[in-house]
Amino acid sequence: MRQILMVAAALLSLILLGGCEKKEQTLQEKAAAQKNVIIDDAYVLLDKPKVMKMYREYNEGLLRDYDIDFRVVTTVSDEDIDTFANKEFAKLQQESRSKSGKALLLVINTVQDKVRLEVSQALEPVFTDAFVSYIERKGFVPYFRDYKIADGVYMATELVHDRATEAAAGKEFVAPMKSKSIGGGAKTKAHIGIADPNAKQGEAVSAKASDTPKDVMERYLKVLKAHNKNPNLDIYTDATKAFFAKWTVTDINQDHEVHNIAPCKAHYETLYDTKNQHAVLAALPYDKYRKYAPYFFKKEQGKWKLDIATMAQVLRFNAQMAFHFDIDKRLQKEGKYYAYAFDGYYFDGNGYPFTFTKKDPEWEKYRWKYSCNGYYHPGDRKEDKHCWIRYALPGGPANVRLGLAGGDKIYGFGAEGNRKMKVTIRELIDYLNSVPSGEVATVVLEHYYLDGKETHNFDAILNPNVEVRYEIRQGIAP
Repeated sequence: MRQILMVAAALLSLILLGGCEKKEQTLQEKAAAQKNVIIDDAYVLLDKPKVMKMYREYNEGLLRDYDIDFRVVTTVSDEDIDTFANKEFAKLQQESRSKSGKALLLVINTVQDKVRLEVSQALEPVFTDAFVSYIERKGFVPYFRDYKIADGVYMATELVHDRATEAAAGKEFVAPMKSKSIGGGAKTKAHIGIADPNAKQGEAVSAKASDTPKDVMERYLKVLKAHNKNPNLDIYTDATKAFFAKWTVTDINQDHEVHNIAPCKAHYETLYDTKNQHAVLAALPYDKYRKYAPYFFKKEQGKWKLDIATMAQVLRFNAQMAFHFDIDKRLQKEGKYYAYAFDGYYFDGNGYPFTFTKKDPEWEKYRWKYSCNGYYHPGDRKEDKHCWIRYALPGGPANVRLGLAGGDKIYGFGAEGNRKMKVTIRELIDYLNSVPSGEVATVVLEHYYLDGKETHNFDAILNPNVEVRYEIRQGIAP
């Protein structure tokens, strides 16, 4: 399989050779467009590469969709922040990426403990001083209090994008003009590292044994509308309580979640697992309602409780607030217990779910819906043939619940302590068929990454002097 794919890749590279120069030029243009998007002279942003990567993605969307050039500068300057922001704004706009004068500059001064969002004249009808002051105080300064400056910058970009989307729908942008600042914007205290003693306050909210997941969702909506930020509410799982105790939550976060949930409620249905211990509020089909995020619930102390902690682990959202999965984390920890709710859907390389529509009655008789080719280790007998996944039906349990795909080589199965290695195809089939519905199945494998990631070197399994690194997959049996 791997050899065939390598040959195919080589042929494809020959076919596309003429386009390489164009692709390289595009990458150079992209790099140039990103120049000076972040100037971190205070060294408080670039140590969070993952957050800054998400920021850059939003930033590119602002430029692409709304022609807004948004820059961020952190500084330790002694100069008045208003004067500094005006000078920096003028300097950066000499190489403005906007063609219509729509520009924003976020300045964070860590020495003066101030933040200012500078707004160009072309954007003032949309980003008014009052609105800018509001998102500073209620949107991202709370992150600065928790010394999560990179997260605050990311939140600022998300809020700017949301406002631009609303404004574009209302046609509030003015005609293109010179990109100069006339003092628009607002400044406020950043309160960097100064914890807010009232940040985690709110009345207690109890769950009832008779509550359904939809009942719990209604209670959660009331919590959001009341700006209740108490992390220890009874409607949360224990893991969610611990998550919220550390996580920064703002009024704007909560208002946005209410806004996002409202249109979903009529479409939500409750999907329960076989043991009635996990549930998902889902708007089906997922690929039609991508803006209607699924919500996870777990039964603890005999009550249904909201599992935001697992949602935060496995779910991601793009600039249009369409949900998708973190493929690497989707089946980790508690995440594997919710995979059942996505049977029938396969995931692309970015984790977006798609309905698998091909009808094939032949596959109905297979419990996990996969098939094997064979491979051998040196010295194996003919009957020792091991499973090299030939096909895992997209949307089938092997694909959704274990994450298996064509090209995966199976080396073993079973939980640690009862693990068996070098298993044959027959042993693998018998093992997977023997796992009771709702129980955890464990396989040891080499996963074939189609996105170019480096695979594990399992040749070491035959050499006792080489450290063996295994990839363990766990899923819940159908």
